[in-house]
Amino acid sequence: MSEVAAVEVPERYSHECRVASVRFLNRGTFQVELESSIGAALRYIAGHYLQLNIDIDGQAHSLFYSVANRPDSKQPGRLQLFIQNGSLFTEKLLRRLVQICGRQEHLTVALPMGRAFLQSNLKQPHLLVAAGSGISKIKCLAEEIVARDPSADVRVYWSNKNIDDFYLLEEFREWETQDEKLSFTPILESEHPEWNGRTGFIFEVIQEDQGVSGNTVAYLCGSPRMVYGTIDQLAPYGLTEANCYSDVFEYAPRDKQVAV
Repeated sequence: MSEVAAVEVPERYSHECRVASVRFLNRGTFQVELESSIGAALRYIAGHYLQLNIDIDGQAHSLFYSVANRPDSKQPGRLQLFIQNGSLFTEKLLRRLVQICGRQEHLTVALPMGRAFLQSNLKQPHLLVAAGSGISKIKCLAEEIVARDPSADVRVYWSNKNIDDFYLLEEFREWETQDEKLSFTPILESEHPEWNGRTGFIFEVIQEDQGVSGNTVAYLCGSPRMVYGTIDQLAPYGLTEANCYSDVFEYAPRDKQVAV
């Protein structure tokens, strides 16, 4: 079983932030940088998510996003979000964020939220699994683990449908070259003539790599189907749900799974 570290979780609070920047990561994903409006340190643990409260077309909306950057004492008032533009609403959201970017107009965030924050013993091997936009949380966790313990055994697997969706490829590969105990495996769901990397289901690639044991701790970010399916497929290899962390456990427990 995973040894849970003694972690002091900050109480949830609300804070005003300004939009510092909005930029493309790829054709459908944007990186949004938020900053504390008063330069205060924003309290959370890697793996937490936040509630973004914003006014769009005169209506108040509460939206939830994983924090993509680890808490950093050099930039304690910064938050990084990855937002996929996949609907008319997200187009409006992004236009609104661009509109107020760099201005004194503020929005409110509430954090920290979620139970799947980093709380495990870093002496155990760690498996970080992401599908699609779930990489924002996994990026944050990987950053924090490497910063806390450069000798930690960390395996990162990231699956996407399209080659262009690997917008953090260079960043993860740079970490991999700097840290001999960190491995990064991008996985394309199906074969493509321009892709020389691994293909298939995430669990299949992990099985091929013999990437789990009974002592492995896993953090998984994706759809309920991906999360539960990966856990079940890796169970014969030693992975236990007791050693797994995912926001899916909160919003889509096994007995109330949502359709994917």
